[in-house]
Amino acid sequence: MIRHYLKIAVRNLWKYKVQSMISALCLAVGIVVFSLAYLFVDRMADAYSRLPEHERYVRIMAFTKETGGDMPFALADVDELLFRTEGILDSVSVHSATMRTDADVIGKDGSSLPYIIRYKVTNSSFFRYFNLPLLYGNFLPKSADEIVVSSEFAKRIARGGSPIGMVVRLASFMPENGIRDYRIVNVADVPKDGLNLDADCYFPLELQPYAWLQVHAFIPEGQMLSGLDETLKRLAWDKEGKTVTVDASPVSGQTNTVIAKILALLLASLILVSGLITFLKFTFQMFYARQHELALRKSMGSDMKGVFCLLFVEVFCMLSFAFLLSQVLLEGLQLLVSRFPFLPEENMGWFVLEDCYLVQGGLYLAVLFICLFIVACPVWRVRRVNLVNRIRTNGRRHGFRCVMICIQLFVSMGFLGTVIIVRLSYDELGSRLYYPSEKVEENRIIAIDMTTAVIRNNWDAIHAEINRMPEIEGQTSLNEDSDDGMLSYRFITFMKQDSTEVRLKVMTGNPNYFSFFHIPLQGKALETETEGFVYVSRSVAELMRHEHVKGMIRLDGKAYQIAGVYEELYKNVTGNSRIAGSVFFPAQDFKTWLLKVASGQDADKVMGKVKAVCRKHVPYTLPLDVYKFGSRSVYSMMDTLEAVMWILAAVSLMLVILSMYSSISMDAVTRRKEVAIRKINGASYRDIAMLFAKSYITMFLLMYLLVYPLLKLAMANLLEGSSLKSVYGWEWGVILFAVMALLTAMAIGWQIIKLMRINPADTIKKE
Repeated sequence: MIRHYLKIAVRNLWKYKVQSMISALCLAVGIVVFSLAYLFVDRMADAYSRLPEHERYVRIMAFTKETGGDMPFALADVDELLFRTEGILDSVSVHSATMRTDADVIGKDGSSLPYIIRYKVTNSSFFRYFNLPLLYGNFLPKSADEIVVSSEFAKRIARGGSPIGMVVRLASFMPENGIRDYRIVNVADVPKDGLNLDADCYFPLELQPYAWLQVHAFIPEGQMLSGLDETLKRLAWDKEGKTVTVDASPVSGQTNTVIAKILALLLASLILVSGLITFLKFTFQMFYARQHELALRKSMGSDMKGVFCLLFVEVFCMLSFAFLLSQVLLEGLQLLVSRFPFLPEENMGWFVLEDCYLVQGGLYLAVLFICLFIVACPVWRVRRVNLVNRIRTNGRRHGFRCVMICIQLFVSMGFLGTVIIVRLSYDELGSRLYYPSEKVEENRIIAIDMTTAVIRNNWDAIHAEINRMPEIEGQTSLNEDSDDGMLSYRFITFMKQDSTEVRLKVMTGNPNYFSFFHIPLQGKALETETEGFVYVSRSVAELMRHEHVKGMIRLDGKAYQIAGVYEELYKNVTGNSRIAGSVFFPAQDFKTWLLKVASGQDADKVMGKVKAVCRKHVPYTLPLDVYKFGSRSVYSMMDTLEAVMWILAAVSLMLVILSMYSSISMDAVTRRKEVAIRKINGASYRDIAMLFAKSYITMFLLMYLLVYPLLKLAMANLLEGSSLKSVYGWEWGVILFAVMALLTAMAIGWQIIKLMRINPADTIKKE
């Protein structure tokens, strides 16, 4: 019988092959999206929960009674804590945040290569506490000049060999302990997950005695967290006239972490539910379209078990096909990510293909189990079906389908509306960025960041060679901070006469910055080494005039002479009520050097030549940050949010379009006879179009009227205090309505046109 059921299932699925493929594709997309989201959240949101005996892990925090706030640990505080908690805490682990520095790695043969290393300062309990495997026995640093490195860094410096015995020499600073050479004694396999423990080197705490440290410990066996916390709260000591107390808090399962995990999974589950809805909707429509066949089978002796097995085998076949299709999509996604990485490689450590397969397998079994109960619904209705009185086509049978499409429309409108609001807000910010009247072509500006000691030490030779390049027509330097492409600024305060402080944005660099960017300047151009002078923006000059301040300005309590007034910093946000303006200090030191390529020259080729010049002095082991100035963004977080929402919106829109197309296609198959009879009875094209389109139009309007106010309220709360007004405008609502209306019309229009053109005689003859 199983072979018989499989044959019938394949035959029926082939009969509705387009709808079957659409349903399987939608479910496969939902499975892939949810699998990736689940894996990411599981690895990153609450990584402590995967550690053995994670309920024993606690974090130790210090507080001062006088301020009531938490106090960061330094090395002296850790020593005091260890002294006072001897016998109370088990396996106290101490580590800092990740820092960067220049270092030379000296090989066993005496050769030396420079690197930029990411490092932490830790104690020896750090590796045991976080269950980090050591690859060369259990050797841990015992003397002050021994360190552990990560397995990834070991591969880079040893190229497949053993790094044990190699020396890491700090190049850019002298540590507090006076030791610059550190010998590698072991290698730790450190995962890249939500614990944020990965670094290249793990130095002793004495390297940075004033670094802010995190302290963790185990709850001693046989004790409860509440008892340990009470014991710790009784401990107190004096530090610089302040009373320091400590307490313990769990690191796993914290409320904020759990809520964030649930919200992330809920967001991803919307895509899975949307795909599952398309799958179930087609299943129900197909069952309803086959009521006559089921009634005939029942009249010929098929029992309820046989009908149930028949329908379940069809669901099993289509669900299995969707599962295999999800595997293909995942393989394709991995290939796409490897060829065109849209995230830095260090942020993709959670993406393990084998784990994704396991999650997909679990989803497949869960959906299959759910479908066992869903298939029982049409089987239950078959009990009342017979050849004399079978269920006829009526409006009630479309209730499930309408509810499912409404849910899909709600999800897709929510994602698309969010994307539109973010894009309009981004454009609003862009319109408030200051550009001089003679706009600079950013694609002709090449930036060189002084990120390593090697490039700083060899800059004179590099700069001399760049000066001889005829393609360069202008240069300037500035101290604009950038972290992975995201711009950040320093601020300074100005005290008004009413004793209130206002914040001013700070930029330092070469005063030819203004002529380089064609920024209007009233005042004299100073040399870079001039001290005691400052340039102020026009808004600051207006503030000084209002405060009756002339010639001199006092910033952070220090007086400066006004060297000139400029319009505004290049691409600075204007109209920000939180920042009163900006100031520019002449400075000889710099972090970024800017080169302007002459008009008519190929900027990419010139940038290649600049990189080649730099590489003559910068070894391949060091990064070289040479890029186009316009590629950096002040709002990289908004860029990321927009990219994620675009992906979710595109997936949800694809699902709802395919769902509506599948639904109208099934209607076109099952109601052709009805349409033919209506045409014979004189129905016009408009009557036939409204017969099918009315329900979709009603669902679209209802969901739009529901989504619009909810989304506006949610985004207004999210952007509250940002001074962005796009969310309160009407433009995004009109765009959302127009886009969704167009997509809905495209999804159902073609099938309706085909139905309007059918020949009644041919249709009746085929029936």
